Amino acid sequence: MFHSLTRRVASRCNVATRMALPVRHVSTAPQRTAYEEALVLIETDKKERLKMLEKVEKEIARVQKSNSPAQSAQLAALNALKFDLQVKSELNDPEVHRTFARGEVDMGRPVFRYMRQKEFEKAPLKQLMERITQMNVVPDVLPLDVKPTVQVNIHFADGSAIEPGVFTKPEQSIKPPKVDVTNFHTEQRLYTLALVDPDSPDVENKTYQQRCHWLITNVPLSTTQSIVESGETVLEYVPPHPQKGTKYHRYTLIAYEQPNGGKDKVDVKVDKRDGFDIKNLAQSHGLQVRGVSFFRQVWDETVSDIYSDILKMPEPVYGKPPKPQRYIRRATYF
Repeated sequence: MFHSLTRRVASRCNVATRMALPVRHVSTAPQRTAYEEALVLIETDKKERLKMLEKVEKEIARVQKSNSPAQSAQLAALNALKFDLQVKSELNDPEVHRTFARGEVDMGRPVFRYMRQKEFEKAPLKQLMERITQMNVVPDVLPLDVKPTVQVNIHFADGSAIEPGVFTKPEQSIKPPKVDVTNFHTEQRLYTLALVDPDSPDVENKTYQQRCHWLITNVPLSTTQSIVESGETVLEYVPPHPQKGTKYHRYTLIAYEQPNGGKDKVDVKVDKRDGFDIKNLAQSHGLQVRGVSFFRQVWDETVSDIYSDILKMPEPVYGKPPKPQRYIRRATYF
């Protein structure tokens, strides 16, 4: 009987204890995935950087109104900080990367300018430097210390984009190419563009000389205006025409920034295409190499048409004449 009473008391105590314990409520709110948590962090970081950006812009406005002797240096530092905040406020956004991958690049947005520049510096610039060095564009045409900062893109009339150093057909370049100088400066700067062939025959001296096929000065370009559409034409475009009997020709398109950070116009006078010296022209007018590309061509039958239909002159033929075959003539007996 005692044991029975004990069990009943213990049972009642257990029931009372369970009733006294706090009730755990299971949340019905959906749990966020790691990706969603990352998006929240990215958005939080973006808001913080945009708040900092507002302060920097106010400081830029204040410094612009001041007459401090250090104004130029202060503005340079503040604008660099502004660009950094603009880029980093969007750089981690997955949608920005998807848009960039689709090629929908708005160069007016700092983050896309930054991504395009890093893309250029990563692979295309390395490939370009290798090819202009291996194929002696440096030093035949360009100085030894050349360091391209803009990307020169050549598109022929058939729509093909030309990778630096590849072989193309003379018929592809009969019409002037579309030139896109991808740059990373928001302000407008003036450029000079020159298309030269360092492999043109110099018969008199039995060597090679430069021939200028195209020369345009005072071309306005900016990050949102990269297509060469205007400027002052010094030498009209003459299509490449590698002469019969010569080796391959390296047709080199160079983009020069004009003096004073591209602010000054230049007045270039040229009276001939042959015997050209692009290095001397650049030095005498204060031009700085900012970008380059080139393609190679050899003679084919279409070059004869270029000579007859466009150049209106007889086509020259170079190379040594065939050697006479020396052999013992068979004796003839009568």
